[in-house]
Amino acid sequence: MTDPFNELLHSLGKLLGLPLHTDKNNACALQIKKGIIVQLQPDESLEKILIASKISEVPPGKFRENVLKEALKANGYPDPRIGTFSFLPSTNTLVLFQQYPIDILTGERLAGLIVPFFDLAEQWRVAILNGKPGPGTVLETLPMGVIR
Repeated sequence: MTDPFNELLHSLGKLLGLPLHTDKNNACALQIKKGIIVQLQPDESLEKILIASKISEVPPGKFRENVLKEALKANGYPDPRIGTFSFLPSTNTLVLFQQYPIDILTGERLAGLIVPFFDLAEQWRVAILNGKPGPGTVLETLPMGVIR
């Protein structure tokens, strides 16, 4: 019996010109450029692939509330969505993830899904690092520190 996840990684690796393989957790991490790491991992049944990325740590406070509100809004966008946001309280980290059935994927299709996923994760990471609660959101500071 062949492992569809490893076959998919091999196919993706050929496209990227990289030898891709799984680690001890049966996952594969890709760092396209410094900042965002995209992790690929099959579910236990080997029927779906999980694509996930940690976006950024978001410490407690009003800014975190605003980031999470923007992430919830993004989660409400109609399908097809690039990913779904979640929050890991143990590490104060915003995470983006998505699942796809392995049997519909090829290396090319997976590459076509990873690129917009990475782009979205990077947009959110840059926004948060720049003090914005999400891409496309601007907090205008009014006199005396009032936020509109």
